[in-house]
Amino acid sequence: MEFLEQRQDEIVNGLKDFFAAQVKENPAETKQQVERELESLYVRFGNDWTGRGIVGDTTQMATIAGLEAVRAECLAQLGH
Repeated sequence: MEFLEQRQDEIVNGLKDFFAAQVKENPAETKQQVERELESLYVRFGNDWTGRGIVGDTTQMATIAGLEAVRAECLAQLGH
């Protein structure tokens, strides 16, 4: 489980770092981009009929968590 927690932290922090400059420069556009990606991820998360397994689920949940954190930062920058 330690591997999964480490991987989750890497994904979440990596996404936050990746989008940091974009959030500061253009939070409205970044928010729209992230929301489109989140919509797709939530659909894929619900469509697990083939089974991703624990690693796939962890990766997907971490990606969603990271993008939700970026979205929250966009909202904060926009004063929402």
